[in-house]
Formats: sequence, C-alpha cells, structure tokens
Amino acid sequence: MCRTMRTFKTLALMALALSSVSACQSFRTAAEQQSGPSLSEFQGSWQVVALSGDELDASSHAFIEFSEPPRLTGNGGCNRFFGVYQHDDSGLRIDSSLGSTRMACAAPVMAQEARMFELLPQAIAVQLTGSDVLILKDADGIELLRATRQP
Repeated sequence: MCRTMRTFKTLALMALALSSVSACQSFRTAAEQQSGPSLSEFQGSWQVVALSGDELDASSHAFIEFSEPPRLTGNGGCNRFFGVYQHDDSGLRIDSSLGSTRMACAAPVMAQEARMFELLPQAIAVQLTGSDVLILKDADGIELLRATRQP
C-alpha cells in the first residue's frame, strides 16, 4: 500500500508541475499578444477593408493613418477625420473626441462612416498579420477594424 501511495504522490506532483509549466506558457503567450506591435510597425496609412467583420465595398475610400503620437487622421468613406491616440505597453487608446468634416454622402456610406467613428474609440489593441494587415480589437478581443497597408 505504501508503494501505491508513493506512486500516486509522484504522479500527482508530476501532474502539478506540468500544469504549472502550461499555465506559465499560457500567461507568457497572453502577455506577448497583449503587447502587440511596436509603434513604428503600425504607423502609416491603412485602407479600411472591414468593420466588425463586415467587409466594406471595394470602392470605399475609408482609411486611417497613424502618425507620430498623438496624431491620427483618415477618411471614414465620405469625411476626413482627425484625432489623437496613445500607444504604450498597456495598449492603444483612441480619444473619443474625433473631429471630422461635415459633408453629406449616400446613406450607406454615411452609415459605414458613423460605424467606423463609433468603433475607433473602443480599440485597445493593435495586431499585425504579417506586415500588411492591421487589426484593431476591443477589450474582449473582438475585431473592430481590419485594414491593409497603403503603399
């Protein structure tokens, strides 16, 4: 019986050690994903191709440009916009007080633009797929905006 108990204890300790290593690995992976790309990697101009997973019409002129902090500019599809952002180890913050021009466009374009202006301040994380696809995500990790690098 003592031998069985020792074997059980040994197996239990091995399982505990293995789960600890797995937990550390999961934590490291989550932390690495949280940090995202460096500022220099996502600065530049990006053609918006999807909002909340819904692809935009190929003729859309929507783009976003991250310049030296805190400058953010772009076009929602109809109107130019401007604002400020911050990017550091804790993530991305886009100020909700985005300014824009006030031109009128077709209703679908205006709806797309309103959605984009609503989503941008919700972004807290930046992800790059390769060097040519930018994804902005919210606090729950849900994709808000997808864009491709403009030449």
